[in-house]
Amino acid sequence: MTNFRLSALAIATLSATLVGCGGDSDSPTPEVVVETPAFEAPTTYTFANADDESTVSYSGQTARHILIADLKAATAAVSDSSTTADFDYFFRFNSDENGDNNFDFAISGQTLEQTTYNSISSGKDLVSKIAGNDPALLDGEFFGWGTVATPTALVDQYFSDLVTTADTAFTIETTEDDAAPVTIAYVSEHGLDYVQLIQKFLLGAVTFSQGTGDYLQTDFGAASNLTVVDGKTYTAAEHKWDEAFGYFGATRNFNDFTDDEIAVKGGREEFKGFNDADGSGLLDLRSEVIFGNSANCAKRDRGATVTTDFTKDAFDAFLAGRAIVAQASADGELTEELSELLDEQIEIAAVTWEKCIAATVIHYINNTIADMDNFDGDKFADVANFTDLAKHWGEMKGFALGLQFNPLSPFRADAASLDDLKDVLSLMGDAPVLADGTQAGVAFTGGVAQYKTDLLEARDLLRDAYDFDATNAADW
Repeated sequence: MTNFRLSALAIATLSATLVGCGGDSDSPTPEVVVETPAFEAPTTYTFANADDESTVSYSGQTARHILIADLKAATAAVSDSSTTADFDYFFRFNSDENGDNNFDFAISGQTLEQTTYNSISSGKDLVSKIAGNDPALLDGEFFGWGTVATPTALVDQYFSDLVTTADTAFTIETTEDDAAPVTIAYVSEHGLDYVQLIQKFLLGAVTFSQGTGDYLQTDFGAASNLTVVDGKTYTAAEHKWDEAFGYFGATRNFNDFTDDEIAVKGGREEFKGFNDADGSGLLDLRSEVIFGNSANCAKRDRGATVTTDFTKDAFDAFLAGRAIVAQASADGELTEELSELLDEQIEIAAVTWEKCIAATVIHYINNTIADMDNFDGDKFADVANFTDLAKHWGEMKGFALGLQFNPLSPFRADAASLDDLKDVLSLMGDAPVLADGTQAGVAFTGGVAQYKTDLLEARDLLRDAYDFDATNAADW
């Protein structure tokens, strides 16, 4: 491990290298003439104190990624209400009672270093860290799903509706069968895929909200945050930055992966979503496995016609910011110059992270429209046409709901911008428009054609808010 120190020359170098990152390939690079720097930002998320002890720790964030993954698997395993899992087991996880239980998360062909929840981190659940519980809702409001007032209430509603859906038999009209049965128990007759809605919403309301709305909002210059925590190797400032990074979900050697490998769409076998970086023969969930939205960044980079590099922009900002926090911790002071540079890295990390989510929403808008293009008049082409629509719409809406939790979001620039986000969610509605022109059992004014127009309007609002290239927005 390396103990980093930033000189004045290093600050100038970092400023020239990093300011302007964030996915905009057309941004000019500032011209700063400097000599060969005495410091280079690290390429891996590896930081140590003067005694060469690691100061990096975010095991609690990994534990919550595992809880979300296991909850997704539990919802996907439902076949009827008799097989409905106790979803609160994961959402309101009791570490004292169940922490020594084995988790279900696995990677085919790999041996994990951790096997139980508490072996990752003890005392962790999801509900205590959801937006509205911690941190408080921005502007005191939650919006985007009917009159549901809080993220916790929405998760509970999803759980309840899933149980009801699991025992509700229904048929749809397809080209070949006017009464084709739908046998996927977690998909409702109105086209709501609760597996996707629950998981994608939690990635926003827990991981994204915590990372951008809580930990990256830390007062990193406060004296109390720049002292070593009792019994630990790190300062509170270092730990809070690490916790934001942990929720992003990247491995510590994220720069060593290609986009194909992060997205598990090709590349080296030993880098497909994970990498045994220390060569131990075991995968450490706390450092060597990719989780959450960090993977979405690579997926959108892969699908961009006009080049983006969300993966590197976000990760490099996390690296540079952590190096600054490490320096401030070593000195016991965050200078004004370093504070300004840190603020830049916070904004790059938070907004690029959000861009990965927003681009993914656009991706699923496009998929939802494509599913609707496959309708055969007022019938579905087949059952897969219906279940694909439910899946893609659930991913679209679940991710979109999470865009409201970042205080640095472009949608938080002013009241008009926030109204645009509310319009995006309203245009999507709380259910897809089905082939017969109904939404949640009610005739939708203008039918399928109007709903496609509404989704394209939502896509345009997202494109403009993040200054995405129009070609990318159409192609994602």
